[in-house]
Amino acid sequence: MQASVVPLNDCGPSDPTTMTHPIPSQSPPLALGAEPARILVVEDDAQMARMVQSLLASRLDCQITVANTGQEARRALKASLAPEAMPFDLVLLDMHLPDTFGREVLEWIRGHARLRYTRVIILTALTSKEELIAALSAGADDYLTKPFLQQELLARVETTLRSHEMEKQLEMQSRQLALLSQIGTRMVAKRNIDAVLDEAVDGVRLLLNTELGAIFFYEGRHQGLHCPRASSSSEEAPVFSVVPLGYGLISQVFSEQTPLRVDRPEEWPAFSPSFDAPRDIPVHNMLLAPLRAKQKCIGVLVAANRREGRFSESEFDLFKTLANAVSHAVENAMLFSHTVQQKRDLMRSRDRLQAVIDGIQHPIYTVDASWQVQAINQSQLDELPAGESPLGQICHRVFFGRELPCPACAVPIALEQGAMARWSDRSQVEDHQAREWEVTAYPIPAPRTERRQAVVVWEDVTEERRLEYSLLQAGKMAAIGQLAAGVAHEMNNPLSVITASAQMLKVVTDEASESYELVDLIDQASERAGNVVRELLDFARQKEYQFAETDINESIRQALTLVSYQLQTAGVQVDLSLTDDLPATTASAEHLKSVWINIMINARDALEGRDGERRLDITTRLAPEDGQLHVQFRDNGTGMSASEREHIFEPFYTTKEPGQGTGLGLSTSHRIIEQHTGEIEVNSEPGEGTTFVIRLPVSA
Repeated sequence: MQASVVPLNDCGPSDPTTMTHPIPSQSPPLALGAEPARILVVEDDAQMARMVQSLLASRLDCQITVANTGQEARRALKASLAPEAMPFDLVLLDMHLPDTFGREVLEWIRGHARLRYTRVIILTALTSKEELIAALSAGADDYLTKPFLQQELLARVETTLRSHEMEKQLEMQSRQLALLSQIGTRMVAKRNIDAVLDEAVDGVRLLLNTELGAIFFYEGRHQGLHCPRASSSSEEAPVFSVVPLGYGLISQVFSEQTPLRVDRPEEWPAFSPSFDAPRDIPVHNMLLAPLRAKQKCIGVLVAANRREGRFSESEFDLFKTLANAVSHAVENAMLFSHTVQQKRDLMRSRDRLQAVIDGIQHPIYTVDASWQVQAINQSQLDELPAGESPLGQICHRVFFGRELPCPACAVPIALEQGAMARWSDRSQVEDHQAREWEVTAYPIPAPRTERRQAVVVWEDVTEERRLEYSLLQAGKMAAIGQLAAGVAHEMNNPLSVITASAQMLKVVTDEASESYELVDLIDQASERAGNVVRELLDFARQKEYQFAETDINESIRQALTLVSYQLQTAGVQVDLSLTDDLPATTASAEHLKSVWINIMINARDALEGRDGERRLDITTRLAPEDGQLHVQFRDNGTGMSASEREHIFEPFYTTKEPGQGTGLGLSTSHRIIEQHTGEIEVNSEPGEGTTFVIRLPVSA
């Protein structure tokens, strides 16, 4: 590049004493950097300034500006700081200027924030060593004593410019390294592969000042490299074709896994404009580096078309370092994406499993060797108070209110033996409903280093047990019925003889004699015994409903006859208050008697737990308010709670101890009264006794 010469004022010919051993003008200019060096010559001697200007222009690739005064020098230096201008690389400063001393200009330069690092060489006639020392102390980089040799001037200027150029390169490389670190940090922080690719292609262009940046990944389905991300200085993103293996430099770098620096792509035999360059954009120079993940090549990073000149060796090294950073960031993003996908799959599997477990109606939970609850299903959670989380709590404390483990619990056995363990549990809730459970503990396989856990499944077998018990009771009742029928049959024969003989004796015995009274007692006793046998037979028979005109009072007396012994042995005093002349009702007398018997037996059981007087009042009346027959059984027993009253007519519900009742009596009574289009209700409070009221319609 030719030097630009600033016009000088009129001056005489050069002083031969200052220009010894001239250098031929035909020597080629010496290039020190990518751009011409900018030199400011501050010299009041126009002849000397022209000589220096000519000498430097003939040997250096530079642009020279001349200033004759300190004020002109300051203006030129300030102008070089404009955005569109280029700063000076070197100032040749005369120590004696018409308007100031050169040392003052030097001090001004070193005090300026943006000019302080400009290189300055002092030109001096060396009037004193003190003056020279002062100039160097003020910040001069070097000095020349007038008169000086041409070779010395060129050597000092060239050395200073080379040093300055190296500093600029070091500064640029420092900025590039800092930028590379920032790009790497941003890429590593990204967890999404698309965000990593965006940072990579933009980072290539920003770091190396290129027009193009692109990434290619190998795609096995198409047996080639496709470009998922590319960036350019134009508004539209560049479009690359899919690169088949074996075609172009991109494919070569992928196959050989060796980075390339390409200055003139057209001179490379492997270069393919169709695959190595985007559509409608020519490529002038390129940098290519393989991308590796999991110890294999996965793609290629490309930088193309440096804006200013060719790619340097240091830039090639930066590019390879960037490619390594991109490889690590891509691998991390892929691993993160894979981990996220695995987590999603695990979460979906867990949710499906949890949904299945929550759908199981049996309570299920997981405990460890310390009895702490680790997981729970919805069925078990519903058993707990709302808002209470059992996770992390002790199972026997949160579920059963125990401070010590449940006595029958076999979880420790399952954990120690690593095998399934089973046990049974029976509990009674507030309303006296007994609940029976079959409990199974399944150990969860786990490494020895992890805490052992077991899944505990509770299966409610209450209904099964009740059905089994009811079937057993039904079998017993059938056997008792058969036995009662046989006994009654055997009793009827001697009773018939006794009754007939007593009646015959009454015929032949004088009524006024004492014997007649004895015979009459025998007759009455045999009749009562016969009634008991008939009632026993009626009770044992499985009769269907046979509705007929029925005397309620008589049915109550007959039922009382059957249970009078049980009531007497329990110390229950029965008070009958039966209204005479009650209208008849259409009913099955045998079924109504079973209702009265069930209620009276329940009253006896309730009264057995009471100290003091035990009373059972039985009343009948025709109620004017509804025109129905009302039968009331009232005892002064232990009474019932509200929750017990809600369940007493349910099948198999009983407040008695196991083996003391089937829980079918009152439910059967309720069904019988409903079959008679009647109603049955109960009123009771704890400690206040119980009252049953049965309403039956009057016969039409």
